[in-house]
Amino acid sequence: MNKEERQKRLSELLTARKQKEIFQQKMKKEKEVKDLFEEVFDNLLEIEILDTNKSDLIVGNFSGTFPIAFWNRIDWEKGNVNKLELNIQDIKNIPLMLHSKGFDTTTPIYAFWGYDDYPCVKTSLTTQMLSKIDDIIWLGIDLYIYCPTQRFVIEFFHDDSVNIGWI
Repeated sequence: MNKEERQKRLSELLTARKQKEIFQQKMKKEKEVKDLFEEVFDNLLEIEILDTNKSDLIVGNFSGTFPIAFWNRIDWEKGNVNKLELNIQDIKNIPLMLHSKGFDTTTPIYAFWGYDDYPCVKTSLTTQMLSKIDDIIWLGIDLYIYCPTQRFVIEFFHDDSVNIGWI
């Protein structure tokens, strides 16, 4: 094996190792999310952990629907976005509030975190889920609950603000 062949082989090995590390990291994050939801909801909430491609599609759809500021928050001043600010006590009433605005809260929603690359979780918006939202948020700094079909979002931001937005 000459020098060029050795360098090429080394490059291939390093690339394969890097891909394996990326895959292992993704699997670890999927397991963290799955374990968290199972622990918090004791398997009573039906969930689906999305793979990277599906998660990227959901987050891409979200950022294409709602304007995102450079500090990774919805830019409520831009675009045609309606906003309703909530306090912590109102969280359990979110399904009723959305229903009063004409939204069908039985459609699937996707939960994802604003930082890091945890996978999206497909589930339903229930008062049971919202009653334990503090247990879910700790995995990342900010949490978004997004419904692409109904075009609404619930933003749990790290400054303790909670907002519902819709287009």
